[in-house]
Amino acid sequence: MNANKITCVVETNWKYKFRIFFDMSSEKKQDLKTYTSDLHALERHLMNAIKKQKTSDRVTDKRAVELLNNLDKMASSHVQKLNAELDQMGAEVKSSIKSKIASFAGSVAGMIDTVRDDALSKMLRDDYAALSMITIGYTMLHTHALSNENDKLAELSKKHLDDCTILITEISKVIPMVTAYEINSDTNRAEEIGQQALQNTQESWSAEHINSELQLA
Repeated sequence: MNANKITCVVETNWKYKFRIFFDMSSEKKQDLKTYTSDLHALERHLMNAIKKQKTSDRVTDKRAVELLNNLDKMASSHVQKLNAELDQMGAEVKSSIKSKIASFAGSVAGMIDTVRDDALSKMLRDDYAALSMITIGYTMLHTHALSNENDKLAELSKKHLDDCTILITEISKVIPMVTAYEINSDTNRAEEIGQQALQNTQESWSAEHINSELQLA
């Protein structure tokens, strides 16, 4: 094989490898836009639902009022920051959740999209379900951002994840108390049951427990 043929083969292989790398890189960036857009849509659904829940006559518990205010502030801040990130990406801001990645998340968002005659505990349960989807979504987005060497988005998704884990834990603390007061007319009994349920259920979230091996009965 002469020098010209060798050069031609090398150039062809190099162009082929470059094209494959470019295609994979473009695909990864598109995935990044998709995940970011899905999270923006879901956070916006949560934000709108929380704002409606705050106006419900059933929201009288002081702990729940404070929790909903914090959820509203968090979701509103996240939506604003994700919107700015999407603008920089040149990505579409979705008016609804359509992608396959967010199909289940969309059904969860639909559960909390309107204020119904549900008890406060059920409102918070639905918020917890939606926030769980958002939390794992940020875990995935953070991983994608690291893979794309997008340090800014990796930092943003980690910060949003940190926010979510604080409030999802807070929901798990408020729900036992709210539920106990809903089903017990005796306030002393409600407080006793609520505190007992709170202590028992929070033990399940202790570091010692979640790091232990699964013991099936």
